[in-house]
Amino acid sequence: MSNAFIVQPELPTPFPAVAAWWTCPITGLAVPKDPAKNLEWRAKLLAAADKDRGLQEDLYTACSKSILFYINAFCFTLRVFEPGEDGDNVQSEYTHLPFVTWEIQDRHILRVNECIDKGQDLLTDKSRDMGATWNHIAVYSHRLNFKNSESHLLLSRKEDAVDQLDGLPRGYPYGPLADPGTLFGKLDYIQSRLPEWMQPRLLRKKMHLVNLDTSVRIDGESANATAGTSDRRKSIMLDEMAKMLEAESIKRSTRDVSACRLPVSTPNGAGTTFSKWRMSGTIPVFILPWWEHPEKGVNRYCSQDDLGRWKIRSPWYDNEETKRSPKEMSIEIDMDHVGSGDTFFEPMIIEQHRRLFAKAPRMSFALNFKSELPEAQINSLVMKRDTKSVLRTPKGKWRWWAGLMGGRPDQTRTYTLGIDIGKGMGASNSVISVFCNETKEKIGEFACANTPPYELAKLACAAAIWIGGSIIPLIIWENNGDPGFDFGRQLVRVYNYPRIYFDKQVGTTNEKRGKRFGWRSSQEKKALGLGGLRRAYAHGGFINHSEEALEEALGYITYPTGSIGPATLFEESEAARKTHGDRVIADMLCLIGCGDTAPMSRPVASAPYQSPAYRMQQYKKKLKRHSDPRRFVGANYAK
Repeated sequence: MSNAFIVQPELPTPFPAVAAWWTCPITGLAVPKDPAKNLEWRAKLLAAADKDRGLQEDLYTACSKSILFYINAFCFTLRVFEPGEDGDNVQSEYTHLPFVTWEIQDRHILRVNECIDKGQDLLTDKSRDMGATWNHIAVYSHRLNFKNSESHLLLSRKEDAVDQLDGLPRGYPYGPLADPGTLFGKLDYIQSRLPEWMQPRLLRKKMHLVNLDTSVRIDGESANATAGTSDRRKSIMLDEMAKMLEAESIKRSTRDVSACRLPVSTPNGAGTTFSKWRMSGTIPVFILPWWEHPEKGVNRYCSQDDLGRWKIRSPWYDNEETKRSPKEMSIEIDMDHVGSGDTFFEPMIIEQHRRLFAKAPRMSFALNFKSELPEAQINSLVMKRDTKSVLRTPKGKWRWWAGLMGGRPDQTRTYTLGIDIGKGMGASNSVISVFCNETKEKIGEFACANTPPYELAKLACAAAIWIGGSIIPLIIWENNGDPGFDFGRQLVRVYNYPRIYFDKQVGTTNEKRGKRFGWRSSQEKKALGLGGLRRAYAHGGFINHSEEALEEALGYITYPTGSIGPATLFEESEAARKTHGDRVIADMLCLIGCGDTAPMSRPVASAPYQSPAYRMQQYKKKLKRHSDPRRFVGANYAK
C-alpha cells in the first residue's frame, strides 16, 4: 500500500486518540501512556520493588506473560529528533525515553511475536521513523529474557549495521555497549536499562548474545549470499531488506533455515527482492504508515489530485513535501514501491492515461486454425486469407476492446501485430498486441505464459487472417534470443507469412533496412523505441485500453547498466531479460511497425485467390518471365 487511494480512505477522528492510561488485557495492570507520567510511575514501581522480593516476582511473571506490559513498564528507546510545531524536525529535548507504544505499534509487536510463536513469515512495509526496527528488537529482548531454548538470527545489509562491539565486554549489560544505531546496540540499550533483579546471566560478544540460564541465543550476520544457511533458527529478521545486494539469494536460502522470516524495510524501488516479495501475495504484510504516527499524523486529512487519486496529508506531510524530492518522498514517506525507483515511464502520465482509456474488454475468445487442417496448408491459407479456416471460440486468451462488423474488425482499416515472445514455459507471457494504424488504438491483446514460440507463430497467422483489413496485417516481433529466432523461422520459413517487418540500422543518416526479419533489440534501439512509446502516452499517438499493460509500464525501470526493462527482472542477467516476454514491448513494437516510414514486407497477393484480378497478376508475371533473356541460360531458371 502506498499513499495513493482510488476511493477516499476513512480516517478515524479525532487523532491521535491516546488514552491517559492503558490496562494490560492479560495481567490487568494499568500503565500510564504519557511519557512524563510513565517515568514517574516507573520510578515509584521500581522503588517499591527494590524493597519487596514478592513484588519483583510478580512483576517478573507479569512481564513474562505480557510483552506489551514488559515494554511499556520497563523498556526504553532513543529519540534524537522529533517533529516541531511548524512541521520541521527539531532536536529532542529528551533523548532517553520510556518505550511507550502507540496503538499501531501494539498491533505490530503482537503480530511479530505471534508469527515467531507459530512459525509464520511476516513482512513489514513501513514509512521512516515508525519504530519498526525497535519493535522487532523489543520482541527479541522479551524472548531473550523470558523464553527457553530458542535461536534467532539478525541480518542487515552490512556487518557494521548489525554490531560494532569490540572484544568481550566486562560487566555486561552495564559495561561497554555497542552503538544503538546497530541491531545489537538496540538490544544492549534495552537490556542495560532493565532492573538488576530482572537480568538473566548473559554472555555477550560481537554478533552474539546468549542467555546462559535459558539457552536463548541471538546471533547476527551481514547480508551475504549464504547468510544463515548453516543452521536452523526460530526466526530470522532481515532489516532494511530493500537495500540488501544479495536479497534474492538470502530469500531462497533462508526458506529452509526458519519457518519465520521477518523482512522489514522502506521501499527502494520496484525491482528489489523486498518489493517483489511484498507485492507477490505470498507473504503476510504489516503496514506501518506515517499517518499513524501520533505527532506526524496530527490534523491529518485527505485530498484528491488532478487524476482523481486520494492522498492522506497533514501539516507535517505538507512541510516535508516542500523540502524533499519526489523520489525521497516515495522512499522515506509514501511507501511507494514504484515511485521510489528509477521508473522509465512517468507515473503521473500513465495514471492519467489509465484513468482516461483503461477499461474492461468487450469480449474474450480463442483464435486458431481448425483442428482438421494439416500444418502444410497454413501457407496457402494465409496467402488466400481464408477466414473459413480460422475458428473463433469463447473463453480464450484473447481480450478484445473494439467492436466487430460482421464478426470481424473493420475491414476498411489496416492493422499491426506487435509480438513479444517468452519461452512458453510458464515464467513469462508471450504477448500479441493488435494496433489499428488509423485510430492509433490498441484493440486486442493475447497473453499466455505456456504457448511455445513455434505454436505462437501458428496462432499469429490465424489471428492475422481473422483480423484482416484492407491489407493483411504487418507482423513485427522482437527477434532476440532463442524464442524470437524460433518464432521467426516458423513464421517466415515454414508458414511463409507475406508481410513482416525487416530490421533497420538506427543512429545513421539513412537508417537502411537489412535482410534480417523481425526487430532486433539493442540497448540503443530499445531506449529509442520505448522513448517513442513514452512520448506517445504523454502527447497522444497510442491509446491503450489494457489495464495490465499500463500496470506493467509503471514497473519499467532503468537498470544500473543503462538498459531498460521490468523491475521484476532487476536482479536477472541480460540473457534472462532477453527471453522475457511482456506487454510493454509488444505495444512498443506496434508503434514501431506503424511508423511514418512503411516497413518492408514480402510480396503479397492482395487480390483474392482465383479472382479475375488474381489471374491477371499471374498472367503479367508469366509474361515478364518469358521476356527475360535469362530464361535461356541454365536449366534451373523458372520457365
